[in-house]
Amino acid sequence: MKKRRKLTFSIAAKVLLAVVIAFTIFKPISLQIQIRDLQKQSATLDDAIDDKKVVNKDLKDSLEEGVTDESIAKIARDVLGYASPGERVFIDSSEQ
Repeated sequence: MKKRRKLTFSIAAKVLLAVVIAFTIFKPISLQIQIRDLQKQSATLDDAIDDKKVVNKDLKDSLEEGVTDESIAKIARDVLGYASPGERVFIDSSEQ
């Protein structure tokens, strides 16, 4: 009869096996976390792109419309703080 040898692992082999098992367990988890973060970042950037498209469309429309008296008056009021003669401007201090 043949004697069967008992298969023994050295401590280094056991440690190596434990490291490989830990790597195969934790690496996919960390990758899933990275994927989720990148998807959130992508969604945020998609929203920013949509906002910029709306702004670009408004700018194109104003370019096609040209300079009008209404657009000049709007810029004077909103940007420069001017008012028409005889007009009273009320400022809501609760917004500041």
